[in-house]
Amino acid sequence: MPSPPPPPSRSRRLFLRAAFAVGVIGGTATALLPVLRADPRTAGAPPVEAAGPPAEPAEPIELFDEMYGGRHIQGTDAGVCIDGRPLHVMRRADGGYLSVVNHYESFPTALATARAAVDDLGGAQLSLAGPASH
Repeated sequence: MPSPPPPPSRSRRLFLRAAFAVGVIGGTATALLPVLRADPRTAGAPPVEAAGPPAEPAEPIELFDEMYGGRHIQGTDAGVCIDGRPLHVMRRADGGYLSVVNHYESFPTALATARAAVDDLGGAQLSLAGPASH
């Protein structure tokens, strides 16, 4: 029966640790080299724009405050509340909206999304805890 291999020597372990550390430091330095070489005077310089009136937003902000289905809906494109409780509304890439109450269907506006949420909630209230993370 062959004898088991001898345990690794202490100097070998130290050499392997040092080689690993040098590799990590070298890899980090290589990855950060473009950042370190960048000129800080031009890195965050804003683009030069022509003088004139400020540009109008691409789309007007939708403001709403109404009663729907016995519920008080208020908000904007950026945030919606139903009876004072926040409804998490997300903008889709196609320009539509969806909410955590009905996230399988897209709606054209935040108001339409809030109305659909009221329809789906029935008599239930929105949670104050917010959406659970996955």
